[in-house]
Amino acid sequence: MTRDIAARRHRAILDDLDRLESVTVEELARSLEVSRETIRRDLKVLSADGRLSIVHGGAIRNERSEASFASRRSVNREGKERIASLAASMLGDGMTILLDSGTTTEAVARALARSDRKRLVVHTTSLENARLVSRLPDARVFLIGGEFDRNEDATSGSEALRAIARLSADLSFVSVGGVDVEGRLTDYNRAGAAIRGALLHAAEQGFLMADSSKFGLVLPSRIEGEERCAALLVDRLPPETIGAKLAENRVRVLAG
Repeated sequence: MTRDIAARRHRAILDDLDRLESVTVEELARSLEVSRETIRRDLKVLSADGRLSIVHGGAIRNERSEASFASRRSVNREGKERIASLAASMLGDGMTILLDSGTTTEAVARALARSDRKRLVVHTTSLENARLVSRLPDARVFLIGGEFDRNEDATSGSEALRAIARLSADLSFVSVGGVDVEGRLTDYNRAGAAIRGALLHAAEQGFLMADSSKFGLVLPSRIEGEERCAALLVDRLPPETIGAKLAENRVRVLAG
């Protein structure tokens, strides 16, 4: 029985960390109606399991690691291609667009490389996306500068954020790490979420993209700017409960 009670406390602590970036010992002791010493013991157990990191006065969530880019390419490839076709259909000649570095966005870049669009101007954080879109003879392609992320094969960090802040585009296409049961659009870490939010804000119309493998996935970092999102592009409509939450959050959903 004691072990079950402790397990319920641990679940409640982790649930709080799913919603918040940090929790304090004082807050947890008050909400769970136990002593501060009990909470400190709980945090030590969860820290030893790698579920959180202890800081002075409380704890912060550990950022969930993402699978390698190469392995993510093979997940729901057909669904990503449907989203890419929908995204490409929105483009007109002479447009300026922004692309992030996700695998769904790479599918968009491949669709653009096969298209007959003229005089596109493309800014991207991704080396591969830059290579793909540069196959269009009339395209001008700009790689957004910043710190190089080997796992993403793309730029990130404060320099990239400053570069994005100087851009102005017609459309941006930004991949989403997860769409949780509350309809929140999230990413694996704060750095990625910040880049994606900045790209969303830098365009007249910003589109987020999530294939159906992302539905129900709970990730730690929320992508800011849902109010600036023209639509969430998906390969198929999400489950009813998630769809209702997205509607509640005023996120329009378009299926390819």
